[in-house]
Amino acid sequence: MSAPANEATALLADIGGTNARFALLSAGGTSPLVKLKVAEHALSYDALSAALETLSGESQRPPAAAVLAFAGPVSAERAQMTNSGWEARSDELCKRFGFRSVRLMNDYAALALGLDRLTEEDRLTIGPPLPSPGGALAVIGPGSGLGVAAFMPTESHPQVLVGEGGHSTMAATDDVEAQVLAFLRGHHSHVSAERLLSGPGLTNIHQALSNLEGTVVEAVDPAEITHRGIQGSDALCRRTLQVFCAFLGSFAGSMALCYGAQGGVYLGGGILPRFPEFLAGSDFRRRFEDKGRLSGYLARIPTWLITQPDAAFAGLTVAARQLLGAPDHISAGLR
Repeated sequence: MSAPANEATALLADIGGTNARFALLSAGGTSPLVKLKVAEHALSYDALSAALETLSGESQRPPAAAVLAFAGPVSAERAQMTNSGWEARSDELCKRFGFRSVRLMNDYAALALGLDRLTEEDRLTIGPPLPSPGGALAVIGPGSGLGVAAFMPTESHPQVLVGEGGHSTMAATDDVEAQVLAFLRGHHSHVSAERLLSGPGLTNIHQALSNLEGTVVEAVDPAEITHRGIQGSDALCRRTLQVFCAFLGSFAGSMALCYGAQGGVYLGGGILPRFPEFLAGSDFRRRFEDKGRLSGYLARIPTWLITQPDAAFAGLTVAARQLLGAPDHISAGLR
């Protein structure tokens, strides 16, 4: 349910490397989302202006607060986008838009904060159906980059842990993966997980496999690799998706171990929802559990693909209610 713009209490934003989504939060819920392309706006402030103009209509009253999630390192005072060059400062946001308070968040911190509010309608089980024993939840998401975060439930105040795990060094599990990494090390001083598990990562894997097979192919963008791989019309593209899913399983298992995510691991981002059936039938789950002496530990942890495209707004709503000091009873209003 949405409410008149002049009753809005907070501007919510989920800003990724490719798309930025905005909504107004009021006592009645969240407004319909406004979606903008990051590349079409030179500055984050330009995008916020355009979104507020669309969302607020004729209202001249700014929202009391703003909770803005960015894909990149974030402090209380400043957000810096990793892959677009955008930045935002809390003092500048208040000055330009009249907000009384601002909270800047990492985009995966926002997603993690709402994980415990996702229902069966918002997710697809990947691997065997397993009961969640409760406890910490982890989320990873390949998109323009690779986001990683965790949700730690507590009796009083749940906590979110967020870092730059996507930039941790990627490891190989078999000879083919070792050769893929060796190829990429010839082009990059550091081969992080994000170099493989992202949109550009699909292209990197495709180029590496082409080189290993001794074939010369034209450059293919991530969307086309995905399309050809799913359709089965291009063997190299299909192999690229298979290697991508295997790498993803290994990385997800490692993050489950690092965070102690016995409650489950969620898969987010903009790439995986394009091929859920392929992911479910891939080596992802086998590689997730393939951790030697800890394989039994991981075999008990459920894994899900987030199918709700605007899931971060559940966490943004929680953060906004905390910022405003109000009881957390407002629905995230995602449907």
